[in-house]
Amino acid sequence: MEPFVGIDFGTTNTAVGLATADGAVRLAELPGAGGGAVTTWPSVLFFESDGGEIAAGAPAIARYLDSGGDGRLVQSIKSHLASASFTATQIAGRRWLLEGMIAVFLRALRRDVGVELGRRCVVGRPVRYWGAESAEDDARAIERMRAALAAAGFDDVAFAYEPVGAAARYAARLDHDELIVVADFGGGTTDFSVIRVGPRSDPADPAAVLASAGLGVSGDAFDARVIDAVVAPALGRGTSYRDEMGAVAPVPSGLYSKLRRWHHLSFLKSPETLRLLDRIEQGAEAPQLIERLMRVVHDDLGLHLHRAVEQAKVELSTRRNGSLGLSSVIDLEAPIARADFEAWIGPDLDAIDDVLGQALAAAGVAAGDVDRVFATGGSSLVPAVRARLAARFGAGKLVGGEELTSVAWGLAACARRVFA
Repeated sequence: MEPFVGIDFGTTNTAVGLATADGAVRLAELPGAGGGAVTTWPSVLFFESDGGEIAAGAPAIARYLDSGGDGRLVQSIKSHLASASFTATQIAGRRWLLEGMIAVFLRALRRDVGVELGRRCVVGRPVRYWGAESAEDDARAIERMRAALAAAGFDDVAFAYEPVGAAARYAARLDHDELIVVADFGGGTTDFSVIRVGPRSDPADPAAVLASAGLGVSGDAFDARVIDAVVAPALGRGTSYRDEMGAVAPVPSGLYSKLRRWHHLSFLKSPETLRLLDRIEQGAEAPQLIERLMRVVHDDLGLHLHRAVEQAKVELSTRRNGSLGLSSVIDLEAPIARADFEAWIGPDLDAIDDVLGQALAAAGVAAGDVDRVFATGGSSLVPAVRARLAARFGAGKLVGGEELTSVAWGLAACARRVFA
C-alpha cells in the first residue's frame, strides 16, 4: 500500500515524511553525496554545460564539485515562487520555466526515494512566501507549486503551513494538552503559529490554530549580513578604479548585492557584467581584492561561499569567536566575533520579534499563557534567536530537536488524516 506522503520543500533543504495507516511515521531516505543515505536533500539542481543529464539534491552537489564549476548549479528555487518578474531562465541553451525546474527536482526525489509515493501528498508552505507582498503574490506561489507537483505526478495535493507540520511532530510526544507556539526558522522565511495540541487534538484542524504569521527573513538574511560585513569588503567593495577615460570611479556596489543571495551569484556571469569586471580589474586600486571577486564570479564559487558562511554560523553557535574560511579557493580567512554577528542581524531579529508579537496578538494570547515554544529549522540554533525567544517566554519553555526534519514528519502525519 502506498504511504501517506508529506513533503517539506524548503529554500535550502527538502525532506519527505512517510506515514502508514497504522499511524507509524518515518523519514524517507535519499542518496547522499558520498553514496550513503540521508534524510534531507539540498534543494538544488545541477545542469551539465552541454545540456546533458540534470542532477538534483545531494548528487547535484557532488556532480558540481566534480565538474570544477563547469555547469550551472541552481539553488533556492523556492524563493522565486511568489515573484511576478521571474518566470524563466536560460540554461545550456534551453529556456526553463520556474515550475519546470521544481518539477525536475521533485521527479528526482520521487525516483530516488526508494518507495512508490503515489499521487497524493501534503506539502508544506510558509505562512508568507519569500518576496510575497500581496495575496496575489501568495496565490501565484501556490499556483506555481501546484503546477510543479502535478508535473511530477502529484495531482492530489493539500497544502499545510510548515509550523503546523512541526506542531504535529511535537504533539506526537504528548500525553496531555498544551498551548504552544511553533517558531519555524527556515532558510528563506520565519513562521509562527499559536496552536492548541494534545493527544486528542489535530494541529491541522483550523480550530486548533489560533493564529499564524510569517515574514521573509531568516537564515538567508543572516548569511547576507555576514557577506555584507566580511566578504564584500574583502572582494573590493568600497574601493575605486580608473575607467577607460582615466577617471576614478567607485566599484559599483550593485555587484556585491548579488553576493548576498547565493542563488543570485550566477547572474553576474552575463556578458555585460563580465566586461565591466574586466575593465574594473584593469584599473583597480586594490587589484588583489578585485582578483578575488573575479575568481568568485568566473568559478561560480557561490556554493563555497555559502558553505563558509554556514560553517562560521555553526562555529559561532558554540563559541564566542570564529572565522570565515575561504583560503582554499580565494585566499580569504577572516575572524568573526559572535557579538559582531549578533549586532549585524539585530534588525532582522527585531523584525522577527515584531511578527511574533503580531501572532500572539492575533491569537489573543499573552506570552505567559504559552506552555511551550517549539523552535525548529536550522536557524533556530543561532544563540541570538533562542535568546530572543527566552526573553519573551522564559528559557524553561523552549524545546527543540529534529530541526531539519520535524516539518516533514508532521506533514506525513497530517497526510494520513487528510487522505485516510
